[in-house]
Amino acid sequence: MYDYVLKDGIVVDGTGKPPYKTSLAIKDDIIAEIAEQIDTTDSDVIDCSGKIISPGFIDLHTHSDAVPLNSINAVSMLHQGVTTQIAGNCGISLFPSNEERREEIRSFFARTVDIVPEDDSLIINNMQDYIHYSNQSCLSINTGMLIGHGTLRASVVGFEDKKATIDELEKMKTILDREMKSGAFGMSLGLIYPPSSYGDVEEFSELATVIKDNEGILTVHMRNEGEGIFDSLNEMIQVAENTGVHLHISHLKLMGKPQWGKSDELLDHIELAKERGCIITCDQYPYEATATGLTALVPTWALDGGIHKMLERLEKKELKLLQDIYNIMEKRGGPERVIVSTTHGLFPELEGKSIEEISDILGLSPVESVIELLLQCNGEVSAIYFSLHQDDIINIMKSMYVATGSDGEDFSYEINYNPHPRYFGTFPRFLQIVREKEIMSIEKAIYKITGLPAKILKLPDRGIIKQGYKADLTIFDYNEIKDMATFKKSPVKPKGIYHVFVAGLPALYNGEQTINRNGKILLKSK
Repeated sequence: MYDYVLKDGIVVDGTGKPPYKTSLAIKDDIIAEIAEQIDTTDSDVIDCSGKIISPGFIDLHTHSDAVPLNSINAVSMLHQGVTTQIAGNCGISLFPSNEERREEIRSFFARTVDIVPEDDSLIINNMQDYIHYSNQSCLSINTGMLIGHGTLRASVVGFEDKKATIDELEKMKTILDREMKSGAFGMSLGLIYPPSSYGDVEEFSELATVIKDNEGILTVHMRNEGEGIFDSLNEMIQVAENTGVHLHISHLKLMGKPQWGKSDELLDHIELAKERGCIITCDQYPYEATATGLTALVPTWALDGGIHKMLERLEKKELKLLQDIYNIMEKRGGPERVIVSTTHGLFPELEGKSIEEISDILGLSPVESVIELLLQCNGEVSAIYFSLHQDDIINIMKSMYVATGSDGEDFSYEINYNPHPRYFGTFPRFLQIVREKEIMSIEKAIYKITGLPAKILKLPDRGIIKQGYKADLTIFDYNEIKDMATFKKSPVKPKGIYHVFVAGLPALYNGEQTINRNGKILLKSK
């Protein structure tokens, strides 16, 4: 009668309603019946006694842009219980592109996030190209896309630090409208990364009107998450007030010791804007360390013109550049709190070591060591920055308009280096913290990772358990669920997640990946 029956589980439906014991039937790709007694004739029955049946987790913030194209065995999201991810964050996406800018765009953004497809023959200029090539792969989970403002700006304006002309801005608006009508969920700003950082409120507001007209979201990696966080927040609130766009703040945090303890003030600032009519949501990852490229230590003025110009400036080692790198590194916690995670195989003996340790090994100052690494690796170095405080993380986590986002990437476990553990354990860690610290009820926690992100994205048939909705489901033991990834050894599967269904088929069964690949590229509803 049904394909699968999940029997006698504890349903937490993603709406915030209290848990209840019941069974759930799946037919084709939908939830066909929810009842205490279900006819199991000719059905595969999975005993879920004592386990939570939840909507599949939704990760609002990933950089898995190239995963659907590379056809690699990326399963770290699946093992976390994630059934849908949103890529194209922080102003960085594979497209839009064009013949004139393609190689420069690929080269520039490869150094920020590992998003460039391995197959150089793929020509992806727009959302339609991305959908075409992705549909040739078998996807483990669903992926939706944002348009990276940095990529959009690079494709029209280039990589120079200059104000967009009226004609350039109109061209960006036209391209953004096209991409959103092709199914993108919105646009992301990455205001720490050039060339997105070269934009201003006027430019962001003009583009936000296109997003608002298409009922999408404007996400932002704010210009400053440390000492300038309140000015940076005001900048984005101004855009929201100018346009009425749904503003979504990525990885909300307070970075650097001088900002620790200000989370109440930060949240109050957001609440006041919401009371004035702004639509604002956020996401957060539950770790005390951030991660990005080592180029984050280089001032944005030194990136004017692209990576090759940055490398030329680093070669000269002028005093202003040395001083700026020193100041940025200090604000991020100092050389002892900046850890090199990967040099992409060029210097494996330095991976996992702090800049302070690398400085001793190389016999150089910390600033000189940063420059040497970037020069030797052609700018392609990833790093982890221990610059957050647990109390602020917990306080932000309690807010019911803050969803969970890994800021990671769907990875294989068969790698020989250690990216940030959020790539492998974000969602189990969130639930583990909720359980151990008794931060909120299980129904509120599940809402924050299912119903809330679905509401933010306006997903019509996912994010809650309801008859007729897509059968994207995660079955886990709340008492067992645990993040096992560490900063020294991150590619480790979490504990406590047993089954994950994607569009009606088990992609994870008894903790092991199956042959089923039922994910797809999700398009924004019209």
